[in-house]
Amino acid sequence: MPFYYDVTRSVTTNGSANTESQHFRVLTVSNQKMFRLMGLYGACQSGTAGGARVRLKTAGVAGSLGTAQIPAKRNADSPAADTTWFNDASALTAGTTLTTRLTVGMAQTGGMGGWVALEMDHALSLKPNGGPNGNAEIYTIANGASIAADLTAEFQEN
Repeated sequence: MPFYYDVTRSVTTNGSANTESQHFRVLTVSNQKMFRLMGLYGACQSGTAGGARVRLKTAGVAGSLGTAQIPAKRNADSPAADTTWFNDASALTAGTTLTTRLTVGMAQTGGMGGWVALEMDHALSLKPNGGPNGNAEIYTIANGASIAADLTAEFQEN
């Protein structure tokens, strides 16, 4: 039976327009259950017209640093998540050999963009034990500078 979790964070896009900023990194741990990203959402709020994107990338070599963030359980009776999450409350170091796997559009003036896996095999999966198949990073980029946004990633472990 899968267990569901989420991480959410209010962020600000880069202070320089059209410049990408990293906000999350996720890393699987030794012998954990399979991780599957089930949803990725972003919502902006700004008086500046234009577009913004949330990007999910995987890395050949996982990034490092950041501030630990404990995923919230969707069901209070679920065990704690195995996957480790880090946010940009302190500096994140990007992984190397990044590959963009998913992009979600957002309207800078307000409105939510999102992606949801339609079935389990449609989800983006990360294998246990970290490494090149067990990590991901979440970024934003906007054509306006310093756009306020909320990001949410929903995932399951099974």
